[in-house]
Amino acid sequence: MPAMISASSARRATPCWRAADGAGVTVETRERLRLFHAPDDLFDLVMDVRSYPQFIEQITAMRVLNEARDGPLTELTAEARVRYKFVSERFTSRVIADASRRSIDVSFVAGPFRVLENAWRFRELSDGSTLVEFSIKAAFKNPILQMLLETNRERAGRILVQKFSAEAGRRYTRTGNPSKDLSEEIDALR
Repeated sequence: MPAMISASSARRATPCWRAADGAGVTVETRERLRLFHAPDDLFDLVMDVRSYPQFIEQITAMRVLNEARDGPLTELTAEARVRYKFVSERFTSRVIADASRRSIDVSFVAGPFRVLENAWRFRELSDGSTLVEFSIKAAFKNPILQMLLETNRERAGRILVQKFSAEAGRRYTRTGNPSKDLSEEIDALR
């Protein structure tokens, strides 16, 4: 059964533009939506970076270069190979995750980006479903890649979250009540 996204609390990506360090613009997109899976399951799914090529077709390979755990904290460095249309690139990122806070922060280490940061937050709602907050900031060094990013800025974050939502639907039991309106509870979590 496909994963469900709550219509009452799903929001479109909010594209933001801000001046960067004088070398161009940084594209920033935010997603905030309710998914009907447990927050710990969604956290585990996003942390399962080794499996990304199995459900995100633009990621053709992924390898973890190093990984360290200390209680609820995990730090890892991973290299991804990505392909989109005519572009094929490789980049390395650093992931810092805190299972006790259900937070994941990703930063750029090496590759074609000038800026790459993303963050995931998973908040349990009163019915057991999860408010997922996702943000990404990105800017490429290459002007052609930057133009491609700017052209697809509204779709990028939404598509990524949809890929994770669909994979959660395949892996995990649904939780929560889709007919229950939790918009006031969600708005209070700002």
